[in-house]
Amino acid sequence: MSGSWNIDVSSTVSTIRATAAQAESVEPAVAGMEQALLLAASSIPGGVVVAALNDVVTNRLGPNAREAVARTGSIVTSTVQALSFYVHGDLEMASSAQRSAARAGEPSSLHGAGHRPLPL
Repeated sequence: MSGSWNIDVSSTVSTIRATAAQAESVEPAVAGMEQALLLAASSIPGGVVVAALNDVVTNRLGPNAREAVARTGSIVTSTVQALSFYVHGDLEMASSAQRSAARAGEPSSLHGAGHRPLPL
């Protein structure tokens, strides 16, 4: 390949697979945290603490975690596409897919999306 591209394809594939496996393991962990916090809230007798804990789980933790998992999936997918284009010698499409992966790494709040997860 020419230009500034010089990718060790087999190492890159290994890295992508490891990253995808780690990303997949996050979703059940987040769901477990959400359930644990909701269970904790249900054991506290009413009031402000329960409302605050519910707010954290429902409006912050869940949406932020789901967006992080979705963005990670988009990054992995775009990276796989970039690598595939690179392997086939299409550096222009590889570069486009690389830019797509970079954009996917940005929070949706920077893209002007309607839903913006709240900071924790």
